[in-house]
Amino acid sequence: MRDHEKENKFPGRYNFLGSAPGEEVRACAELLNILPGDKVIEFGCGGGEFLAAALAAGAESVVGVDTAVIRLDQAKLRLKGDSRAQLIKANFVDFAPVNRALRLLNEKEKNRLFRNIGAGFAPGALFLVDDLVLDFERSELDLHWPGLMKDCAAHYGASWERRKNEVTAWFKQEYPEGLKAWTAALNAGGFQLLKRVRKTPFQSALLLEKR
Repeated sequence: MRDHEKENKFPGRYNFLGSAPGEEVRACAELLNILPGDKVIEFGCGGGEFLAAALAAGAESVVGVDTAVIRLDQAKLRLKGDSRAQLIKANFVDFAPVNRALRLLNEKEKNRLFRNIGAGFAPGALFLVDDLVLDFERSELDLHWPGLMKDCAAHYGASWERRKNEVTAWFKQEYPEGLKAWTAALNAGGFQLLKRVRKTPFQSALLLEKR
């Protein structure tokens, strides 16, 4: 498979399985308390759902960054040429934006990412992370595996068997972290954790403030 085909196939698959429903996107905008005049940037903007919600909340301007052309094209259609919106194709860690879920970054890459991001945020600026956040540290994954699988089965219900292989790969083959490791990465960028909204036993929204 050629690189550009991989680039587009994975985001499409991820969007089908893991994209946030409309009410969750709106909840993220509310958690950030977006007000008229605010400027918003989303790293890993996907199809632009959150950018549209931010504009609806009164944001002065929004910037969406993603590495997948297919997702940026979807965002462009969603935003319908709104002059307040800018879309950028860029790499995850080097730009500081996202080309994939944060769980795909190891601890060193997460630290590098947030150092880059932090350099561009003024003190008091808010930042929201919505990703896999374990209730234990990654080094304890095997110990907590039976309970984690039980939590996943309860969360996904009837669709668990269909999703089991892919979801378990998130934990075994990727780099979800516990709150201690997340906090260390965030501190590397000068961010302070203000609030954790625990959505499931393995996913949370982390509201941060630049110190």
